[in-house]
Amino acid sequence: MSSRQLTVTKANSLVEATYHLTLAEQRLLLLVISRLDSRVELDSRIPHTITAAEVMTVFQVGESRAYQILEEAAERLYTRSVTIHEPDPRQPKSDRLVTRWVAAVNYKPGTGAIELFFAQPIMPFISQLKARFCQYHLANIVPMSSVYAVRLYELLIQWRDAGTRRVELDWLRERFLLGQKYASIRDFKRYVLQIAIDQINTHSDLWVKWEQHKRGRVVHALTFTFGPKAEQKPETESRPASPANSKPAKPKLTRAYVERHAQPGESWEEAWERCRRKLEQENAG
Repeated sequence: MSSRQLTVTKANSLVEATYHLTLAEQRLLLLVISRLDSRVELDSRIPHTITAAEVMTVFQVGESRAYQILEEAAERLYTRSVTIHEPDPRQPKSDRLVTRWVAAVNYKPGTGAIELFFAQPIMPFISQLKARFCQYHLANIVPMSSVYAVRLYELLIQWRDAGTRRVELDWLRERFLLGQKYASIRDFKRYVLQIAIDQINTHSDLWVKWEQHKRGRVVHALTFTFGPKAEQKPETESRPASPANSKPAKPKLTRAYVERHAQPGESWEEAWERCRRKLEQENAG
């Protein structure tokens, strides 16, 4: 199966979580997540198998690199943790959840395969998702070589309908778990931000621009403006003869519409009601 046939689905709170993974670890987790049916419940007893052949096909790497990716994941993935902020939207003051990604890793070098068992606490953020989640095609991040490019892409695609997102610099650094690494804004731009922006613009389905905001001489926030690349293409088709035919179809209040427009922290009922009012105002205008 190619990366264009695989869709990554994550809860918004997992997208905004604090963690660090190597590129190999990140790729394997996203590959497994993209194969899941996010609508159904996961069984922690069932292993998720990834083969070197699959890694070669999806990520377009050679055999030796595929085995290297599996070996790296087997060595360190079990020790990786993730901090999820506000893990229960119904309890805004709930403590942060710190959990491992996987409960066990079984590497089988003789067969060129690895088995992952997801940790029980992580499962609600990758399965049985009905609202407050984002989706994207795995193919959009496959060519990226920067872990920060993948993370930033996810943070932007989460707000794809808005087309803009402003984040505090400290908040972004914390999500990337940078600590004192790239402490100066110059180093952060050079080794994290600009590389991520370039790779998103080059490899993904988004174009993105950014600007910084200062308090005095200190950069404290960033605003990203972005959209699907198809929107940048000039119109090549002639206008319809009838003005009525040129009007875009009005969106309908469906489950899919609400799921796409749900905001972090909203219950299903709150998202439904907000979307209903929004469509009523747009249709009346």
